[in-house]
Amino acid sequence: MKDLARARGLSLSEMIRRAALGIRMPSRTMDRTDVLYLAQVLGHLGHIGGNLNQLARRANAGKLPGHDAELAQTLVGIDTLRNRLREIIA
Repeated sequence: MKDLARARGLSLSEMIRRAALGIRMPSRTMDRTDVLYLAQVLGHLGHIGGNLNQLARRANAGKLPGHDAELAQTLVGIDTLRNRLREIIA
């Protein structure tokens, strides 16, 4: 509980008081390590998206028949995830 309180920028007693009174807790604060990890994930997703984009181009050229819709949908999902990570990091 101490770690949870600290992550939210509260003392343990303040967190318990808020929980007992039903007062909303502040969101968890991210430290530098969290931001660095998320930035690494963002980079890895960029590499994955690049590889998927190459596959999508091959599919659109008829070299991977029947997979264009799946690849396009996956690319949209990765782009959505990357955008959300950028929002969190900013």
